[in-house]
Amino acid sequence: MDLRGKTVVITGASSGIGRATAIEMARRGANVVIGARRMPQLEETAAACRALGVSAIAVQTDVTKPEECKRLIDAAQRVDVLVNNAGFAIFDAIADADPGELRELMDTNYFGTVHCTQAVLPQMLERSEGTIVNVSSITGIMGFARMGGYCATKFALIGFTEALRDEVLSRGVRVALVCPGTTDSEFFVKAERGMMPTASRLMIAVKPQRVARAICNAAEDGRYRRILPLLAMTYMRLKELFPRFAHFLMRRTSSLLERK
Repeated sequence: MDLRGKTVVITGASSGIGRATAIEMARRGANVVIGARRMPQLEETAAACRALGVSAIAVQTDVTKPEECKRLIDAAQRVDVLVNNAGFAIFDAIADADPGELRELMDTNYFGTVHCTQAVLPQMLERSEGTIVNVSSITGIMGFARMGGYCATKFALIGFTEALRDEVLSRGVRVALVCPGTTDSEFFVKAERGMMPTASRLMIAVKPQRVARAICNAAEDGRYRRILPLLAMTYMRLKELFPRFAHFLMRRTSSLLERK
């Protein structure tokens, strides 16, 4: 897909990966319709996109509410690409996790994607054309200590994405998945990166702009899964081939590092 002149809807676009994705889409010539709860920051993202010579519409959106997701899609009218990016993280040991916070995580990170996807699918299936890019995480491939609630949302998102891809691929709609490791953004500052297993923090945090390029590439070529950075991709391949060993290695390395 050539993104020039296409209409792209992006959730969670007020900061971090979502903001970087909106700007990268604009650089590639796409018109964007962006959603998030924080309207001042969202308007700043829209202005940065317009400065690149494309149309940009900001729609205040809480993805936990299906009616607001529909309003976001309706604002775009024809949607060529949907990027489901909205999400947040709270890192806690499962024994200490607050059940209400766990529900909030699932409502935003998982059901937000469900609501936006269900809002856009009818028009894409009618045209037999369109691309959906879901932003998950390596925590949807491997569970990490003290991140159980967040991991659960990302595992759910990957299962949803795999099932959706099987349902719609033969009907002309492409579904892609981008799984970054730690990103150098406000997202992980708020989530208290120090709660992560020490070994996982050895993976260098990637810039949101790098993840944004991967998302835009996924929209263009429809390739099913991208994992970044390289170290994260290598470790996730190890986990899929030798899951018990990968978990043992993570636990052992973290234990040794945390003694210091």
